[in-house]
Amino acid sequence: MEKRAAALPRAEVPGLVALAGAMLLLRAAYCFSYPFDSDEPQHLHVAWAWTQGLLPYRDVFDNHAPLFHVLSAPLVALIGESPRILVFMRLALIPLSAATLWGTYLLGRRLFGARAGWWAAILCGLSPTFFFKSVEYRTDVLWAALWVLAIAVFLSGPAGPRRWLFGGLLLGACLAVSLKTVMLLAALGIAAAGVLLLGARPARMVRSALAAAGGMVVVPAAIVAWFGARGALTDLYYCVIGHNLLPGVGRWGYSKRLYLLLPILALLLGMARLLVRRVPGPGVVLAFLLLLSGSQYLLLSTVWPVHTRQDLLPFYPLFTVLLAGGMLAWRGGGVRLAAGLACLQLLVLPALSPLRGQGTRVQERLLAEVLRLTDPSDPVLDLKGQSVFRNRPFYFALETMTLERMARGLIADRIPERCVETRTCVAPADIKGFPPRARRFLEEHFVVVGSWRVAGVVLEPAAGDADRALSFEIAIPARYAVAGREGPPRGMLDGAPCDGPRDLAPGRHEYRPAPADGPIAIIWAQAVERGFTPFAKRGDSL
Repeated sequence: MEKRAAALPRAEVPGLVALAGAMLLLRAAYCFSYPFDSDEPQHLHVAWAWTQGLLPYRDVFDNHAPLFHVLSAPLVALIGESPRILVFMRLALIPLSAATLWGTYLLGRRLFGARAGWWAAILCGLSPTFFFKSVEYRTDVLWAALWVLAIAVFLSGPAGPRRWLFGGLLLGACLAVSLKTVMLLAALGIAAAGVLLLGARPARMVRSALAAAGGMVVVPAAIVAWFGARGALTDLYYCVIGHNLLPGVGRWGYSKRLYLLLPILALLLGMARLLVRRVPGPGVVLAFLLLLSGSQYLLLSTVWPVHTRQDLLPFYPLFTVLLAGGMLAWRGGGVRLAAGLACLQLLVLPALSPLRGQGTRVQERLLAEVLRLTDPSDPVLDLKGQSVFRNRPFYFALETMTLERMARGLIADRIPERCVETRTCVAPADIKGFPPRARRFLEEHFVVVGSWRVAGVVLEPAAGDADRALSFEIAIPARYAVAGREGPPRGMLDGAPCDGPRDLAPGRHEYRPAPADGPIAIIWAQAVERGFTPFAKRGDSL
């Protein structure tokens, strides 16, 4: 690269600082307004489980590798049971996003100079997918940071065992955060094989590669040893690996996509060959980065079964380094083009998700209500951990792989039985994500109170029913109260006056309404005692 293109002109510094400041302010603001993804409370629930002395995989289901949740646990314990904890955890991830952008800068500086490094970091940080997905509290934020920093370590200079050992440690930590790292390592192998085919000399790299491989083993081996010492190695293997291996699910059900792999890899190799020929010296490193970024995008998009936008978090830093380098190589106005693209991204972000949105309020309300409605010992049925601070009665989180396994009969839907066995009286008001049998059970034996539903039933006596007993069924043995829309009911429950809450066993029961009763509900008594009623508009109980 030309030396004059490597340095950062002073005239560009104010613009870069302004863009970086705007990006930071927007990121902090979106921590409070960007809608929560369902994965966020799931991750937080697992991190909370660590603070309670529970052992994930054995005591609490999770289908992710453990490092992110382990590192999150001390902060979760410090914050405590707060409805706003997800916002605080999002804010805590800002340094991880900054680390990813720092790795982007290092790569850009290594290949094209400091000027390209800074512009690559800005363009990456403002890319809509990278920006919004890195705002969320999820494993992928740490995953991307570790991956980009590892690549920056490997490419920051000539191969050396000590430096590559550190890079290997970062790769091992990356694997301990997400099993999607397998796709990244495969891309790394493809890129390394590609540059070898294009004439790179492997002899000098053997010791360094061995050091990197040794470093990569350290963190995963420590995790395996730790869980093995606690007799939970089988649980770890099933949840992290076995549960996620399901033939025919997602992209594994569309094998025709795999036929695209070889033609596209051949195209990438051809482009890399051009770089090696036309840019002597740095062209090999450029070719490696091109092959790495292209193949990791390709593998995550075609081979990994469930492809999501957050899978691209490690791709954008590598891509924007190449993009910024290409822009700045254009002498006719490359900087203006990069600056214009960055400004456009800055304008697009609020258009895609308005800052005035109330996206975080829904989850905050869920947490505020469940904390008020339940005690720490009360189990709460939810999909993946929306209640965060409460244990589920059913072991599995109802995520993509679990639901597919249930649909195939590989996991039995014992949610109704587990609710009865554990006397679980609280579930979400929104039950669309539950399997059919569980959904029917919740519809028949729970009533909605605010953002949640509790065990019970609503009875609406028709005119002239004062002398006729209304029959209803209780599924979950618990303490129940009788609540009325028109005031305290004055009828008879199982032949006795409604003079307070009472324990009801599973089975049929009768309520004989008084003339002035109106609609009444027989519901979990704790909900009534804490101000929740099925007759209020949603949210009125808060």
